[in-house]
Amino acid sequence: MKKIVIIVVISFIILLYLFTLKINITVNSDNVKVFDNYNEDISSCLEDIFGFCLFKLPVNIEGNVDTNVIGNYKITYESKILFKNKKIEKEIKVYDDEPPVITVDKDVIESCPNKNGDITYKAVDNYDNDITDKVTKEVIDNKYVLKVSDSSNNETILEIPIEYKDNEKPTIKLKGSSIVYLKIGEKYNEYGYTAIDNCLGDITNRVKISGNVDSNKAGKYTITYSVSDDLNNKIEVTRTVYVYNKNPDIPVGDKVIYLTFDDGPSSYTNTLLDTLKKYNVKATFFVTSNGSDSTIKRAYQEGHSIGIHSYSHKYNEIYKSEEAFFKDVDKVNNRIKRITGEYSRILRFAGGSSNTVSRFNKGIMSRLSKEVELRGYKYFDWNVSSSDTITNDSNKIANNVIKSLRKGNNVVLQHDTKYGSVKAVEQIIQYGLSHGYVFASLNVTSPTVHHAINN
Repeated sequence: MKKIVIIVVISFIILLYLFTLKINITVNSDNVKVFDNYNEDISSCLEDIFGFCLFKLPVNIEGNVDTNVIGNYKITYESKILFKNKKIEKEIKVYDDEPPVITVDKDVIESCPNKNGDITYKAVDNYDNDITDKVTKEVIDNKYVLKVSDSSNNETILEIPIEYKDNEKPTIKLKGSSIVYLKIGEKYNEYGYTAIDNCLGDITNRVKISGNVDSNKAGKYTITYSVSDDLNNKIEVTRTVYVYNKNPDIPVGDKVIYLTFDDGPSSYTNTLLDTLKKYNVKATFFVTSNGSDSTIKRAYQEGHSIGIHSYSHKYNEIYKSEEAFFKDVDKVNNRIKRITGEYSRILRFAGGSSNTVSRFNKGIMSRLSKEVELRGYKYFDWNVSSSDTITNDSNKIANNVIKSLRKGNNVVLQHDTKYGSVKAVEQIIQYGLSHGYVFASLNVTSPTVHHAINN
């Protein structure tokens, strides 16, 4: 009996001991920053009443943490043994504490006093990627303040100082030519102008004009146009008006070369203009209906003279009568006016004033040579021929011109429709500049060069 009692007592003690055993699960896993590695430190022990780990137990895990996506993740951990079972839950947070980055194209913004300038910027977040469209921009205390927050409310503020200044002068663009020729008694009409300021925009209404023209008295007159912006940056430009008697001849030097080109423009003319620009040489273009308007406009804007040659260049049509001739002149001159804003006063007869192709209409050149001057035109022939209509060899063409140059005024006949002639121009210019010649364009005050009339 005593033996049975002992067994019962021992059994009770064992059961009591087993009853006091417990499962302890330890999770040492913290919140994790987005895109970082998530490390789980988990242990599970069967412990006695004194906390002594009798042996480790396996842990079953339900759920996972995606560190590529911000959020809260619930993970369940469970261990079992015999009649013992332990389950715990833990919430792991994937977070982002990195603010976005704003980049700008300049550290300091220079701006007109009446404006805030402009700035180019971009905002990039490590998680949200491009968030430029979320940037707010405002001007506070002479600074651009850029603000942006990402989806985790991480905010970035960037301040860029604004320097208000304006050292740039306005510009005045004259309509029409900066040099105007008026026949005495002819009324001067202002062509007009525009004024643009980099900060204020159109300030044409601020332009002040000084000077006047007495069209009844021959002489040189200067019209001055001036304008200032709000910071007193001022500009002045002038227009020169020559009031002249009939066909005045005003020499510009003892050795002058007037390069003139007939029959264009053509596909070669822009190449010619490039060469002239390279040496800052001005020339004269007696134009027809050929070529593009833009080429004529370029020649005019770069300071070359635009003269009348012929619209059709068909001798049998333009020399049929005086009326036919001036109808042709008006047609090409209207083109010049449309492109340049002003009519031309200089012309060259198709074939020259000495041509014989007009003999089918007896005496017409004698009549026209007088009539063009009565109508306010001045015509020019030439005294130096390049002979570019009978050869396309640029060296020969250049030599033809060079060997014919003399002291005084040299009006050179070339054609910008001939590639060889265009190519020869640089050689002619180099010779002229190295031998004391100056280059000029023709106008109504230039020395007259006329041929003997043959009809």
